[in-house]
Amino acid sequence: MSRLFATLALSLLLAAPVFADNSGEQTDQAALRKLKVELAAAANSRDYVALQKLLHQPFMTTLVTQDNFTEMDKLKAYFENLYTRDTLRMKTVSIAAEPDGLSQIYQGTFAVNKGSTKEHYEMADGRSFDMNGRWTAVSIKDNGEWKLLAIHTGTNFLDNPVLSAIEKSVVWVGVAGAAGGLMLGFVAGWFVRKSRAGKSAA
Repeated sequence: MSRLFATLALSLLLAAPVFADNSGEQTDQAALRKLKVELAAAANSRDYVALQKLLHQPFMTTLVTQDNFTEMDKLKAYFENLYTRDTLRMKTVSIAAEPDGLSQIYQGTFAVNKGSTKEHYEMADGRSFDMNGRWTAVSIKDNGEWKLLAIHTGTNFLDNPVLSAIEKSVVWVGVAGAAGGLMLGFVAGWFVRKSRAGKSAA
């Protein structure tokens, strides 16, 4: 019996580091999920103070438009321009991000993950678009706290609602141009016929 207890005790001692590692892994995964949620909330609410606290300094980001930034002031200017520019001005933008799975953590310091986004864009002119995207992110543990180090986002540029809207606009512009051309031809023809009739009467 004593030999059995000794064997069990030795097994528990050998397994203790594994339990500790699993606990640390779970803590990191929970912190990374929290970071993802807070990043999306800060971006959606345009809370740049909160956003800056979640970004490592320095950081790298490439957005869906493929504009890239390493400075918070320029990143803020980009977002604010979406709501103030003359063309394609936004009213609201909301992004929900989901990971494909757990982050891959390397040496307890770096974490890599990828996933999808569901993005809703409401424009100032009343139009709205829903778009699916993809992202890849790298996070770093800085003084015991996980922060976003780099992120790259993108969408299918061959099949998305914004492209479809542009194509519809091009079609309508073409139709309007053709109708205008026909009308102009009709008016010009009427004037030519009237002029010839006047000359014949003279």
